[in-house]
Amino acid sequence: MDIQHFIITILSGMAGTIAMTLIIYIYAYISQNFTKVVHILGNMLVGERNFYTPTNNAFVVGTIAHFSVGILFSFAYFLLWNWGVFQIDLKDSILIGVTSGILAILVWKGYLSLHSNPPTFSHLHYFIALFIAHIVFAVVSVSVFQLITDSPELWYQLQDKAKLSI
Repeated sequence: MDIQHFIITILSGMAGTIAMTLIIYIYAYISQNFTKVVHILGNMLVGERNFYTPTNNAFVVGTIAHFSVGILFSFAYFLLWNWGVFQIDLKDSILIGVTSGILAILVWKGYLSLHSNPPTFSHLHYFIALFIAHIVFAVVSVSVFQLITDSPELWYQLQDKAKLSI
């Protein structure tokens, strides 16, 4: 991975995370259920008990953790593109979003069950919001990557070219 793809991958992960967070907060507003991932994650990480109004410390920790995971997802997408697992297009971005959403729900279920003081909120609504938001994350992340990079030279394509020239 060259520095250009590294920076583009970080930017696409950040854009996807912003879109995802907006969707989760809009879902919270519309459904009247507490699904604010930054609040929940931050309070769980710093060990605070009031999940609905985080302290500044919990909010900062939650934001950094949330964006870090978003960027990691974006790097995972970049690897999957480079391995030829999926294409940089809308159909495959929705598919990877669905897969990411299922993975996120499983990770959150585990984290909530293992946490010493898990918050009390509707897990069903939280998981619905997570699922939808991961599809949005993937579509936005892939779209930003595609907008910035007209035709990325992906590893599997370079390997195919090298095989043809031998």
